[in-house]
Amino acid sequence: MNAHVRDNLSFLYTPPMCRVYNSANISINYATSTALTFDSERFDTDTMHSTSSNTGRITLTTAGKYLDGAHATFADNSTGTRMVNVRLGGATILAYEAHNATTAGGAGAGSGFNVSTLYSYTAAQYVELVAYQNSGGALNVTFNANSSPEFWAFFVGN
Repeated sequence: MNAHVRDNLSFLYTPPMCRVYNSANISINYATSTALTFDSERFDTDTMHSTSSNTGRITLTTAGKYLDGAHATFADNSTGTRMVNVRLGGATILAYEAHNATTAGGAGAGSGFNVSTLYSYTAAQYVELVAYQNSGGALNVTFNANSSPEFWAFFVGN
């Protein structure tokens, strides 16, 4: 009875999930796709992220469907294009958002991006958050407490 009832209820109480962030600005080189790194965790219930190796990855240790998402803000700059994407296994783009540079939020607001996807993973697959910009020089993805850069994965079912 314990193996079927207790263990399943425990899993539902704390399903696999993590949310990670970087506590500093991350410089993105001109016209270069860059996987962002994350040096801190808000939570990680299934050993999905490491702050010491492969810090840019969330590894789905339990197979199933996950909601992945991220928020990242680029520093103010009125030239070029910005893009962020969720990338599977270092190659396959699952979701992205791109637009021309803007300061529509007012001076100092930067360009904010929200990207998310629902995807079915096998155990040990990983996702990364990738940033790209072509402003003419390096440009930061800026640290903003509780919002940028942040990356997460939440188990939603089998």
